[in-house]
Amino acid sequence: MAFTPRPAPGEHEISPEEFKKWLKKFDADHDGRISVAELRQAILATGGWFSKSKAKRVLKSVDTNSDGFLDDNEISKLLVFAMKQFNLKIVAC
Repeated sequence: MAFTPRPAPGEHEISPEEFKKWLKKFDADHDGRISVAELRQAILATGGWFSKSKAKRVLKSVDTNSDGFLDDNEISKLLVFAMKQFNLKIVAC
């Protein structure tokens, strides 16, 4: 999994369902939701870097029910947010 401006040869963009499945691997407490810490760990796993405060801002911007976590519906919004705000494509390597 990588966050990239353009897929490189041999890479392909992933679907929202593939993204959800990948992100849920970071659900450390297995509660079905993604916390700020878990989101940050996911970004770090790709070789990216997010401060805790930036991860909080990103989560807050897509956390429609304001519970401080990302659920299944909000994970899809996270993917759209990353593509729009950071001009990134999510690709499988």
